Amino acid sequence: MDLVEIASKHILLQQSRKALKGRCPFHNDETTSLMIIAQSNYFKCMGCGAEGGPVEFLMLIDGKSRNEVVSQLAKQEFSV
Repeated sequence: MDLVEIASKHILLQQSRKALKGRCPFHNDETTSLMIIAQSNYFKCMGCGAEGGPVEFLMLIDGKSRNEVVSQLAKQEFSV
């Protein structure tokens, strides 16, 4: 799963030097404190401390457990 593709459906991403940045959707962010390292498929918010990969991003954005997200992704994969 591509974190940049997933995150760009929810937030506007801008290129910075080594990462993509955007407003964190997990707290009231007035700046661009969310950083996504595309090469590592990893995100970190410098404001609220949220971090992880694609599964963790979906867990936080959808308010679901890891099992729910993985199950949902598996259903999508096998329905294609």
